[in-house]
Amino acid sequence: MQVVTVELINKNALNLLQQLEQLNILRLVANKQKSDQPLKRQWAGSISKETASKMLQHAEQSRNEWERNI
Repeated sequence: MQVVTVELINKNALNLLQQLEQLNILRLVANKQKSDQPLKRQWAGSISKETASKMLQHAEQSRNEWERNI
């Protein structure tokens, strides 16, 4: 028996694994141990530092304009 950890990145992946379990090809085992490391995929596609900086500058400029017009 070999144990592997799989990160599901597609919503259909769990359904496919459950079908394989029904065919007695594999057995799904719940992971009772929570990882201390954050999942890298959690932030996949996050904005770049440059884009974030531009957004922060725009927000600051908008705040300054709002306060100036009151």
